[in-house]
Amino acid sequence: MEKNSFRRKPIRERVLLIVLVIAMGSLITTSGVGIVSMLRIQDKSEAALTERMQNNLYNIAVDRAEYAESELGAYADYVQGFATYIHGLYTEPDAYVKKPLLSHDPKNAGKYVLQRAFANEQVSEEAVSEEASLISNTAQEFYPVISAHSDVIMGIYGGTESGFSFAYDIYSDKKLDGYYDHYSRVWYQQAKEEGKVCFTDVYLDSFGRGLTISCAAPFYDEKDQFAGVVAMDILISDLYAAILNLDLGDEEAYAFLVDNSGNVISPDEEVRTIHDDPDLDQATEDKILNGQTGVSLTEKGVYYAYTPVESVSWKLCIHVPQSYVLAPAREMDEQIMESILLFTLILVLIILIVTLFVQRFANSLTKPLIALSEDARIISGGDLEHRAQVFHNDEIGDVATNFNDMAIALKQYIEDLTAVTAEKERIGAELNVATQIQADMLPRIFPPFPERGEFDLYATMDPAKEVGGDFYDFFLIDNDHVGLVMADVSGKGVPAALFMVIAKTLIKNRALMGGSPSEVLSYANEQLCEGNEAELFVTVWFAILTISTGKGVAANAGHEHPAIRRAGGKYELSIYKHSPAVASMEGLRFREHEFELHPGDSLFVYTDGVAEATNAQDELYGTERMLEVLNRNPDAMAEEQLKSIKEDIDLFVGDAPQFDDITMLGFNYFGIE
Repeated sequence: MEKNSFRRKPIRERVLLIVLVIAMGSLITTSGVGIVSMLRIQDKSEAALTERMQNNLYNIAVDRAEYAESELGAYADYVQGFATYIHGLYTEPDAYVKKPLLSHDPKNAGKYVLQRAFANEQVSEEAVSEEASLISNTAQEFYPVISAHSDVIMGIYGGTESGFSFAYDIYSDKKLDGYYDHYSRVWYQQAKEEGKVCFTDVYLDSFGRGLTISCAAPFYDEKDQFAGVVAMDILISDLYAAILNLDLGDEEAYAFLVDNSGNVISPDEEVRTIHDDPDLDQATEDKILNGQTGVSLTEKGVYYAYTPVESVSWKLCIHVPQSYVLAPAREMDEQIMESILLFTLILVLIILIVTLFVQRFANSLTKPLIALSEDARIISGGDLEHRAQVFHNDEIGDVATNFNDMAIALKQYIEDLTAVTAEKERIGAELNVATQIQADMLPRIFPPFPERGEFDLYATMDPAKEVGGDFYDFFLIDNDHVGLVMADVSGKGVPAALFMVIAKTLIKNRALMGGSPSEVLSYANEQLCEGNEAELFVTVWFAILTISTGKGVAANAGHEHPAIRRAGGKYELSIYKHSPAVASMEGLRFREHEFELHPGDSLFVYTDGVAEATNAQDELYGTERMLEVLNRNPDAMAEEQLKSIKEDIDLFVGDAPQFDDITMLGFNYFGIE
């Protein structure tokens, strides 16, 4: 009796004991591991954040310095180009028109005019007139540069060793005495001494234009003897702001520039030096002035990141308080301690909840027969979601298990049948979404460029399946060039659509970077050939049209011949030799075909889905029918023409299924009014 009583120990007690041991043990172990991990993170957070901030400061300083180098390098290239041009004037004087170089005239104030001044009264106009007449040709070189950068370049000027200076600026009313001693100017002396392109120190311009730097280069005569210096004044206030426009998240964190003497470069008239910076120590100051690159923590608890700007002998510095760097670590310490406290409270609460829950669960097992009877009634009534509880490893448990197995089998059968139906519906829905996505990728707003009166265009794409491989595209490359694309990917369905998305993106992105149609298709060809295991290819007709002149260049990679209509004439196919299709082979080069549209001319491009549309008698629609429809009303606009052709194709095909995508683009050229 005692042995039997021991074997039949109440289930609620056994369940309660086992679950509590497992749950409490797991919770306590997990909590301990979590608390230890958070404490270790607390120890390492400060060092990790400090190292990360130092790396960020270093990268920011180097990036800003490289930006400054690139900006200043562009101006240096301009000045060197001017010096090379002037050398050519001396070398081949007969190749240039000689015209007088006049002195400064107040009437020219506000206009960019090339004018001259003498270094002193000892220089006579007769002695330098021939040389000055050669220098007058520089105006045509200065004009495009200063026009493109008039907000930055304040003037282009120079001086000759023979004694006269020349200036291309708008300040004629400020130079009325006719004399300018360029020999004594820093830009002249520095360029002459260094013998190469150089930059002067920053100064406040005498005309009140702001913080300025001069870029100068020497030029030489036909015997390669020093003949003078050409220079330009560059307003660097905007460049200065762009270099130092850093948002580091703290009011005391900022960036600044230092010249070779330690002066802080600033657009303000107030000049100070880094020697007066109370946060700097001598070691860090020496590193900055010596042109080193790095990050240092000073004795005053401030981080300095520094790097040189080589072309102008500047140093770029970033000042960040250590307290700002460590602030996240301090905040993390507080959050970790708060988390540990909260974690402990939650753990105690969970233990209480689990204890109550397990106790109630154990008590519920004391009525197994009543519960099993109710479970059996519910399952037999058709509720297959209901599950009987397996109470014991005995006959009652066997019955409960059998009921559950039966319910699971029936439920699985119903779910399998439902899943097959749902899968078909899902595939259909996804194809509908894919169709919409593909349609959205093609430009569909017409007119696409309502502000442009020089041309009009319209395009359509009707896929043979839910998604297709044909595509068209058009886009403005710049204000005077429009790109036109018509393409057909081999194959149909989803694979062709995916290949179409990649091809369209590559062609447009590369075209917007500049280049000829051949270069654009060559680039797309190389990219598409990589990993093209499906061996898909795409035929492409791609043209770039100069809007102002109507002149265009096209590359035809295995595509259909376009149709062109001259004003007052009829549409005719423009037939010329094709190149292979894009992605058919690596290393392809594509032929280019030049054409020209005149006001009133029209262009029509299409895919083979137009000419190869097939009716129930297996007859092809053909290009002859296409041209016939186009020429029924040759003066019609592009949208009307495309609708007429589609209606005629539908009438010709009848009830026959569409086997290929039908894509068309019409372009009407009006020219500049």
